[in-house]
Formats: sequence, structure tokens, C-alpha cells
Amino acid sequence: MNSKNDTYPKTVNNGHIYTAKIIKANALLSDSKLFISQWEPQLSTEENIKNAIEYNIFGKSSRTFTKNIIHIFKNRFIFGDDQDNALRVIIKSNVESTIIDRILYYYTMCSDPLLYDFVAQYLYNSVQIGDTLITTNKAEKYFKKLSDEGKTNSKWSDIVCNRVARNVLTTLRDFHILEGKVKKYIAPTYLPLESFVYIAYLINRKSPGGERVLNHNDWKLFLLNSKEVERLFLEAHQRGFLTYYAAGSIIRITFKQKDIVEVANDIIQ
Repeated sequence: MNSKNDTYPKTVNNGHIYTAKIIKANALLSDSKLFISQWEPQLSTEENIKNAIEYNIFGKSSRTFTKNIIHIFKNRFIFGDDQDNALRVIIKSNVESTIIDRILYYYTMCSDPLLYDFVAQYLYNSVQIGDTLITTNKAEKYFKKLSDEGKTNSKWSDIVCNRVARNVLTTLRDFHILEGKVKKYIAPTYLPLESFVYIAYLINRKSPGGERVLNHNDWKLFLLNSKEVERLFLEAHQRGFLTYYAAGSIIRITFKQKDIVEVANDIIQ
């Protein structure tokens, strides 16, 4: 049985059974921050959800829409352990929004296999070959292929594939992984050091070991290769967030913080 420390973040289902839930809620950054900030740790999950719906915290006219996004946000951001507290610390701080947004992006990608693999496989490979123009048509063909291969929870029609493609690209644009309105391009890679440290701690916790952390697939969500990740570890070492040691094939990464809440407090200083 997994311990609490092994439960976060939720990661991609290796069975690759994709769903179209992205249609119901894309990035929704402002709503995500409100949801996290309004979550009461002393109440149960059920009570928090009930209150969020009853008091219509997002101010939406549709109760069905509110219910849908609340349950999706719960899956993205609520885990019943110290990460919940860490997120509230960051959301309620005065830290730059880009730092928060990259962390919320990571949570969102890890909660949805479809999003995760589209970025870590399709976009990452596109960067490697220098193909930075990402059109709705390209994305639609990618999702149609997944459906034809039986990797979706049901057979997706052309209409569903189109809606999924549009929502995925909108989500990635809102998270600044893509840029552009009509024509969308892969944006220049940017991961603030503070966000990097937070995410590195989580990766180290679920997959401990210097080499495993350095080369973890999650870094592809930020379109980073191992050399770029190593440069960020060296910068984090210089800033005193962690200790990074590399000699040949031996890599050691040590965090001074005892838990993710301490990491959150360190990065907002």
C-alpha cells in the first residue's frame, strides 16, 4: 500500500485509456486559485465540495458547470496530505503569478493522461525536430489516431476529436506552453527556479534517486532536456534550495526541507 508521501502528484495511467474530460474544464487559472484558496482543511472533502457548490464560489450561472469544474479541480489539486497545505501557502502568498501558474500547470498535466502525453510526447518531439507550429488540425489528427488505436474510453467522433483538440490547445495557451491566437506556436521554454524547486521535490519524493530525478519524464512537460534540467539544479544549488552533486555517473540531490510545506515557504520568501 502506498504511503501518503507516495500519493502525489497523480500521474499518467500507463494503460493510456484517455478521456475527453478536458472539454469540461480547461486551464481556468483564476477559478483554480479561488478553489484552492477557499478550501477549508478542517472540513471533509464532501463538505468542501458541498459548500463550493451551494455558495457558487465561481459565480457561474450554470450549477452543472460549477459541479463539473469543482470535481475536476478536486482531482487536480486536492490530495488529503501536506501538498494541500503547500498549495494554499503558495496561492495565498504574494509570489509572482508565473511561479504559481507553472505549479498549477504541473498539477493539471499530471491529473490527465491525455494532456500529459500530448505535451511530453507530441509537443516535446515537435520541439526536437523544430516543428513549432501546432494547429488544431494537427492536434485533431493526433487524437483521432489515439481513438482509432483503441486508446480512448470510447470511440471518438470527428466532432469530439475537434473539441478535444481545441480545448487542449486553449489550455496550453493559457498556461503559456503555446502562444498565439489563431496560429499557435510552442512558446519559449520558461520554468521559474522557484517552481522548479517545488516540482523537483515532488519528483524526488515519488521517484527518489539523483539520476532518476534528473532524467524524469515529467520534465518534458516543460519541454526541458536533461542538460537544461541540470542547469536548473545547479542554479538551485547556488541559491541554497538544495544540494546537487554530480561526478561522472553519480548524481546526488538532497533537499534541506523536511516536507513540501517547507519547500513552499522557502520559495515564497
